[in-house]
Amino acid sequence: MQTGDHSHEQMPIRPIERPEPIVRARSVAHVVLERSDVEKMAQFLIDFGFHPCEATLGQPRHFRGHGTFPYCVELVPSERDAFVGFALAADSAEDLRTLADAEGVPIEACVGPGGGMRVRLTDPDGRRVDFIHGFSTVAPMETRAALLAVNTPMEKQRVNAPVRTPVQPAPVFRIGHVVLQTTSFDVTAQWYMRRFGFIPSDINSLPDGSPMLGFFRFDRGAEPSDHHSLAILEGPEPALLHISTETLDIEAVGQGHQYLRAQGWTPHWGIGRHKLGSQVFDYWQDSVGDEWEHYADGDVMTDQFPTGYHPLNRGGLWSWGDDIPDSMRPDDDIPEGVHPKVKAFIEALQEPPRPWLR
Repeated sequence: MQTGDHSHEQMPIRPIERPEPIVRARSVAHVVLERSDVEKMAQFLIDFGFHPCEATLGQPRHFRGHGTFPYCVELVPSERDAFVGFALAADSAEDLRTLADAEGVPIEACVGPGGGMRVRLTDPDGRRVDFIHGFSTVAPMETRAALLAVNTPMEKQRVNAPVRTPVQPAPVFRIGHVVLQTTSFDVTAQWYMRRFGFIPSDINSLPDGSPMLGFFRFDRGAEPSDHHSLAILEGPEPALLHISTETLDIEAVGQGHQYLRAQGWTPHWGIGRHKLGSQVFDYWQDSVGDEWEHYADGDVMTDQFPTGYHPLNRGGLWSWGDDIPDSMRPDDDIPEGVHPKVKAFIEALQEPPRPWLR
């Protein structure tokens, strides 16, 4: 296993042990949500940049992006508001059989646009994780060309070509990653690495070396994969922290921000650039307060990129932009008798990351 300390600060390192995977997943296919007010949530998804698929009365609603997956979001009418789980795409039908045999579960038909077959598992925190293959892809939706030409003091590449993109929803291409909170980082990380072959790209650790936040990518061999398609944070209870979507470019992030603000939705954090993953990000809250991210210009790595180990602190979450919002910060007062690991986590996020910030 390759490891590397990408931080200039010295700290104990507890390397992540990677188990031999049963299979290697390829990508995040879709997420599944329950909502008590489906129409309000549907409007958020449309304003965010998704497109509704043909709907059947009384059945779950589905929303696609500009990419080739038949859908990216399944919205289930319910009396509760909840994150049900997500689906990972397999490389082959043989991989489905391998995972089904290893876990002692059946292979079933997928229900929803695109069809296909699935193996359904439940992670250590009770979330549904489907492994799917054989679904029909769709033709990508048309978008404007990406803004590749940039004028610098040294070279003017963009001549007679003003940047005048419209204020409109950011074109969402796919689900980029999900960020999950779990009561045990070790248990949950091992579960996902063992079953789906995730590789740890970067790990944020407490002063004693205990991993607290990890960013995991798919193992595609020499083919580059996103810096992370799954992130895991240890916390007091299982929770969805956010769902991330890839959009076209930085300009799309900015104009998508303007559009969502015009529609009355709640900005959460951004625009800024992450440190681990390098994405230009913009976070929003949906109709029940769950977090959604637009991102562009993220890092990609092959299987040879070494795992980085870094101290957990607020400043490590972003390179530029506003500090994290108050809702992401722990209380100032640390309760007496709190577990030492929790205390160290709170202290790490309380430390101001920049001299000019509170």
